[in-house]
Amino acid sequence: MKNILISGYYGFNNTGDEAMIETMSSLLAKRDCSLTVLSSNPDRTKELYNVEAYNRFKLSEVKKAIKKADLIISGGGTLFQDITSKKSIWYYLGIVKLAQLYRKKIVVCYQGMGPINTPFYRWMTKHILNKKSVKFVGMRDNHAIDYAKEIGIKENKIIFSSDMIFMMNPPPTERIDKIIKDNVLNLQEGQKLIGFSVREWKDKDRTDDLAQAADLIIERYNARIVFFPFHKPKDAEISKIIMHKMKHEEKASIMPNRYLPSEILGAMGRMDVNIGVRLHSLVFSAICNVPTIGISYDPKIDGFLDMIGAKPACTYEDIDSKRIADEVGNMLLNKDVNYVEKIKEFKQKGEEALEKIIAELS
Repeated sequence: MKNILISGYYGFNNTGDEAMIETMSSLLAKRDCSLTVLSSNPDRTKELYNVEAYNRFKLSEVKKAIKKADLIISGGGTLFQDITSKKSIWYYLGIVKLAQLYRKKIVVCYQGMGPINTPFYRWMTKHILNKKSVKFVGMRDNHAIDYAKEIGIKENKIIFSSDMIFMMNPPPTERIDKIIKDNVLNLQEGQKLIGFSVREWKDKDRTDDLAQAADLIIERYNARIVFFPFHKPKDAEISKIIMHKMKHEEKASIMPNRYLPSEILGAMGRMDVNIGVRLHSLVFSAICNVPTIGISYDPKIDGFLDMIGAKPACTYEDIDSKRIADEVGNMLLNKDVNYVEKIKEFKQKGEEALEKIIAELS
């Protein structure tokens, strides 16, 4: 059995990233391959996803994992950027470089890219990823493809891989019924369910504006608000702050931290509209063909929305509560919103990228 090692933002309780492990491990098992994960919490990763896991912060364990692997995947997420942390790009490029020193095959896949503002980091990214050992660079959206070309990644290496998560499936209907019943108490017939996925960004406090948007939605559309924290506990904390600022706090609830990513996917599929700051909340919503409203804080948000034929309602820097509420109304009235063909295309591209990965093992 061949072993694939994956390096990304794993073990940090981020639903979008953890979905990559859940999906990848399931798909590789069907192809007689095993998955090993570099995780910040290897014990929890092993328990949840039935995979091998090594501590990403211990060089001895990272080396051991790389030596055992037949191939290394760098992805998903947006790993090669220096806007959230300058340490991040050093770490993820360091993993690729270490794999090169051990003469391993590497693929970069299911990733975004940039922005990389430091010229040296752009050069370093280009230099490392253009090595022969990196078999291809799979980008998840057109903005990332353009950025990879801009910094000098060889065009013949770049493919459109979309996101691994497009291949994820929700659990059975009865399981989702129970999740909704357990977490949206006293739901009345005719009430709309509106999903909210929020985050902090650069110490900008937008909780008053987001609370106002939630209240407007409740008042206008006889709605209930369901917060989906994608990065715990940070997103849960800001969701609670927003709830406490709402006039209609009793009509809001927070999805707790006890569900697998596939279960969150299924729950978001029960919403009438989903509003998201987190990229993967938008992806989850679109997979379920639920009308999707994005609030942009990063080019990756604009990139994904562009791929499904949408534009952000506003930016995080300039939250427009009324416009968000108006967009919800438009979505509720517009029954023609349909992402099925786009999602089918993205799933196919993801599967093609996976087959390219498997082919590198032969």
